[in-house]
Amino acid sequence: MKKILVTTDFSSSSKAGLRFALQLASHGGFELVFFHCFQAMIPTTIHRDRLEDALQEQVKEHLQKLERFVATVIKSTKINPGKYRCVIVEDLSPEKAILEYAQQNEANYICISTRGAGQMLKIIGTNTSKIIVKSPVPVLVVPHTYRLRPLTKALYASDLENIDRELPMVSAFAKSIGAKVDMAHFFHQSSIKLEAETLTAMWRKKYPSLDQVLLKPFDLDASFAEQLNKLVKKVKPGITVFFTHPNQTWYSKLFSPNRSETFSFVTKVPMLVYRKEDK
Repeated sequence: MKKILVTTDFSSSSKAGLRFALQLASHGGFELVFFHCFQAMIPTTIHRDRLEDALQEQVKEHLQKLERFVATVIKSTKINPGKYRCVIVEDLSPEKAILEYAQQNEANYICISTRGAGQMLKIIGTNTSKIIVKSPVPVLVVPHTYRLRPLTKALYASDLENIDRELPMVSAFAKSIGAKVDMAHFFHQSSIKLEAETLTAMWRKKYPSLDQVLLKPFDLDASFAEQLNKLVKKVKPGITVFFTHPNQTWYSKLFSPNRSETFSFVTKVPMLVYRKEDK
């Protein structure tokens, strides 16, 4: 059974990640581990013999809070969660705690909610972006505005660099939730000429899991974000899938601090981000 580490800070915006994880579990039989990291507040006046007891008391309090929080979300979704458990970790760095726990406990995915609405600097928070960069585990990024919708389609945005490795991974995930796969690629006409019908026929023969192949000429007058946003609105996938290099991420280009553009589809559609194979 695949395991999803579902993070929460008890905020209302983090509920979206829990809802999405519950939805995945209802499709694919995933085990869910609901995870919260906190920083202990120990009075400086406490005797050192009482330190461990004080820490355990706080762990117990946070665990009870997490269990109530999860139960509330489960009740609101009316989804049978199947196998799940709640875990509390005390650490100064939530990012470090999440990554260490995921690796040590062999999580297959990390699920994390985004915050804010509109500009990427608000949507992709510090912890989320760091986890995407550093995690060897695929990361599910769920917009805080997400509400349950059918998961019948996964849109794989591909640069075609390593399709033979990447597409089977996307297809396996899509199959586990009963979804079909569309592949999208934006090409520069000046550098390569793609014959859409020929390539579509070839790829669909080689990769039976593909439903549609969407080859789009790149519009130099519009950003990639705008063009992908337009395509997502047309295709209406339940989830988008990306592969990113650990040192040069897809979002470092799209979500640069120097840009103010809004990648509005992220506010509606969850993303699954895999690490690209190191060259």
